[in-house]
Amino acid sequence: MEQALYTTTQAAKIFGVTPRTIQMWADSGMIEVTKTLGGHRRITADEIERLAKRFGKVLPENKKTLSEPDSSTAVRQSGDSVRIMIIDDDKDLLKLYQMQIESWQTPKTEVYLASDGYDALLQIGAKKPDIIITDLRMPRMDGGHMIKMIQQTPDMAHCQIVVVTDLNKGEIQQNFELPDSVVLEEKPIPFARIQRLVNDYLNTSDVINPS
Repeated sequence: MEQALYTTTQAAKIFGVTPRTIQMWADSGMIEVTKTLGGHRRITADEIERLAKRFGKVLPENKKTLSEPDSSTAVRQSGDSVRIMIIDDDKDLLKLYQMQIESWQTPKTEVYLASDGYDALLQIGAKKPDIIITDLRMPRMDGGHMIKMIQQTPDMAHCQIVVVTDLNKGEIQQNFELPDSVVLEEKPIPFARIQRLVNDYLNTSDVINPS
């Protein structure tokens, strides 16, 4: 018996992301797709099941009937929290980031953690972070490649990316092509500047989207 095949639009509805995010996952090799004779992408039921387990998502019996994303995947609205994603392969550093940000007791902040670019891209389509703080040298997918994929995603155009690395500027220029919009910071982690960036983002959002 042949497996059911799903379009990128159907898969996007199932996971509460945009079709472009599904295409980004496919381009990065995070999800396997097949192509029809006409060149259209199709995703097998097995891949849908595999991703659902990865996200801890319970699928309905008929996957095609899931039409609305849950609240965690909603587009940011006025009054929502600022969503911060931290990406580093050092688990101790991730905990340090999280503890430090939570110690600020800044209202309206949500923190998400990822261990490398691959893990981050799987989450980004659903979480739609406002600020991404990332290292560059990581296993599986480095920060430079991840940033390129994010820049190709229209619904992530609002996101401010901050690179925190122990590489010097010469090493960065030699090994990575980063957009001008990326903020570069050197380790040790500049928590005071990151806190200022988060506060500036919140203040700007409040001006643009008054409650």
